[in-house]
Amino acid sequence: MTDHTTQLARLRLRMLGSAYCNADFWTRRNAYLTDQAVAALARRDPAAAENLAAQLLNPEYIHDTQILGAAVEAGIDTTTWEERRKKTQAHARDADQVPPRFDPDTEAHRLWASLYSHYPQTAAALADYLADLPDTWRDDLFTRDNSLTRLPPEARPGPETAPYDDRSWEDCEACAECQDSCRFHKGVFVGMEYQSDLVKTLLTDPIAQEHLQQRHAEVGLLEARKKAAETNTVG
Repeated sequence: MTDHTTQLARLRLRMLGSAYCNADFWTRRNAYLTDQAVAALARRDPAAAENLAAQLLNPEYIHDTQILGAAVEAGIDTTTWEERRKKTQAHARDADQVPPRFDPDTEAHRLWASLYSHYPQTAAALADYLADLPDTWRDDLFTRDNSLTRLPPEARPGPETAPYDDRSWEDCEACAECQDSCRFHKGVFVGMEYQSDLVKTLLTDPIAQEHLQQRHAEVGLLEARKKAAETNTVG
């Protein structure tokens, strides 16, 4: 890049580079959509796009008044935002700093209330199932060898009954209920970590790069043979 490169070109280079190279799905998606939005603005108003690109590249702190002012100008109701932010901050603080500790009696009442609230038909079926258990159900269930009960408390999955929200990490009821990432979001995070490690390995390990190139060549050869076979069949 030279000194004559515009702010818009620098921003698009950064956004598209992040969209292509980053291992995190949400970072890639947001970077690509941001690039497309700025590009669309540049086609209508190049000066405004250049100004916006300069602001995006400048790490300046954004005050609450700026955000709320823009929301008011757009006609957005912000009355619940403060409560939502406090809830998000409390959830993040509890998840990062305070490992969840579960009291069985308290959790039993909370889980039943949540189950009844979110899945009333499942709660009714569970009640019927428990009522039909024999008198020896406690010994039958909890005296046999159960690998889950032998795990330390921090290694056991947190209880949850609220439905997870696959579109939000902040407002997921299941995450808020168990004061941690719910099982769905834990699985997504594990998948992202695996993908990130895989990408880093491919970028740094020559043997892995050679193997990947070999696999690409094999796939290309198979596709070429398949295409040729289809062409011969049609002919």
